[in-house]
Amino acid sequence: MNELKWIVECSAFSVMLGISVVIGLYFGCVKKEGNTVNEYLLGNKKMTVFPIVMSLIASHISGIMLLGIPTEVYCYGTLYLLSGAINMVIIIVIFYVYLPVFYELQLTSVYEYLEYRFNSTIRGFASIIYAVSLILYIPIVMYVPALVLNQITGISVHLITPLICVICIFYTTIGGLKAVVWTDAIQSFFTALSVIVIIVMALVEVGGFGNMIRTNLVGDRIEFFKMDPDPFLRNSFWTVSIGTALHVISTIGVQAGSVQRFVSLPSYAKAGKSLIAFSLGMCVVKILTGCLGMLIYTKYQDCDPVLADYIKSYKYILPYFVVDIVGLVPGLTGLFISGMFSAALSTMSAHLNTVSGTIYKDFIVKVISKDVSESTASIIMKCVVVIVGSMCLMLVVVVEKFNEIIQFAKSMSGITDGAIVSVFTLGLCFPCCNSRGVICGMITSIGVMAWIITGAQLATMNNELKLVMKNVSIAGCPTNITFKNHNDFSGLYRMNDDVYVSPNVLKIFTVSYLHYNTVGTIIGIVVGLVVSVLFPMDQNIDPKLITPCVRKFLYPKYAVAKGNRSGYVTRSEEYRPVTQNTKL
Repeated sequence: MNELKWIVECSAFSVMLGISVVIGLYFGCVKKEGNTVNEYLLGNKKMTVFPIVMSLIASHISGIMLLGIPTEVYCYGTLYLLSGAINMVIIIVIFYVYLPVFYELQLTSVYEYLEYRFNSTIRGFASIIYAVSLILYIPIVMYVPALVLNQITGISVHLITPLICVICIFYTTIGGLKAVVWTDAIQSFFTALSVIVIIVMALVEVGGFGNMIRTNLVGDRIEFFKMDPDPFLRNSFWTVSIGTALHVISTIGVQAGSVQRFVSLPSYAKAGKSLIAFSLGMCVVKILTGCLGMLIYTKYQDCDPVLADYIKSYKYILPYFVVDIVGLVPGLTGLFISGMFSAALSTMSAHLNTVSGTIYKDFIVKVISKDVSESTASIIMKCVVVIVGSMCLMLVVVVEKFNEIIQFAKSMSGITDGAIVSVFTLGLCFPCCNSRGVICGMITSIGVMAWIITGAQLATMNNELKLVMKNVSIAGCPTNITFKNHNDFSGLYRMNDDVYVSPNVLKIFTVSYLHYNTVGTIIGIVVGLVVSVLFPMDQNIDPKLITPCVRKFLYPKYAVAKGNRSGYVTRSEEYRPVTQNTKL
């Protein structure tokens, strides 16, 4: 029976991996429409809304969200789920401020905008930041499903991560954007099905939805309106709302992969529809994963698995819960593993496809002959995918050192995301800003955030900064086991409701991880504006480079075409790149 169950579990997992490989071969060999840069990065602008939306959702879910949000809810409550509602609000800003300009310019790499608005140095610096941030982020994406498989089967993380990497690199390299988008869409089916099946079976196990809500209310897990504005609280209404808003702008409004997908659609109206559908989908995903967290608490309200020493860390609690709930049903554990790997593959493939285009357009083109053929360019980008994917694989060992997966992921992105948001916001919304201000703002933002985040991570690793979890219980555990004590705060003082900290730790290191983007963005914008005002430069800026919200006030003669509801200007002549001293 055990052998049969193992075969069934492996079959569910193998089907998902096999489909990914087949799609890559199909778009790379059978449905190939020319070995060109436009085909590889934009799918020849023949993409449709549905696969783009599913790809966006799949690439932003990742195993980090599937594993991290349930753990977050179990340990710290439901405040983080407010981010789903914030998605719905902030897309309005993206639709009217950021996306119109990028779609109108039809850029293969969003960082081309920075060269047109400022200069090639700004473009190159921003591209480097983006590439480095991806190389730091992808290992986390790869590690999470490998961690799940390790917890369920005992297979080493270091054996399974190369498998993820090789398969992902293969179909991303062979098939380009079309393969990435369609594998993302199909992989999202495995992810959604696995989550829904586990939720349904868990609801039956714990006595239904009503009992889940009552138990979490009694356990103080359900909380949404903690209105304390203290930025040093780990989670509050304001930290989640403000932090999520800027995070969404950085990952959707100005992130190269997201903009690439919007631009690949044949019309701005379809790009807008995909943006709305994406935000709705992400809201649903966060609700479902939040339900998983509440179900885990309902199941283990009287016997915390970590204190009972059933698992080593809370990052293992979701796979432990899954095995506990569906482990006896053949195929369902394999379905869950498939869902986790699907999320990881979709995120990794999307980033690899995007970063290959960014590195090629922003760096490689600068040092090779500009007369290089389209086929040669495509081959170069495919080589970049292989190299970057291999680098990410080698960094997985670093990720194992951290427990709070969501916090660690956002911390790493927090070093660079604020700088990226600030440079695009300055370019789009502040015509007075110049290249001197932007470069100073970016460098200052990255430097300060690297200092803050490094200090916070070191304090955490040295047990000088500890987070306060919601209360857990061992009242219902067997009496013949040895319990662990995870609340040793000796030598620390309680700074607020969420944090214990050593007197040796600077207070700035305890700022909420959700405010990393906030702090980085504010620093970049303020420094950029101040330096631009103090050290002005002559600028002749094409109005096309300014967001329509500002453009209509500063450039009234450059009016939006009558009847054009897209929010951006339509001009018949081809766009001409401008520099600081170009006369229009």
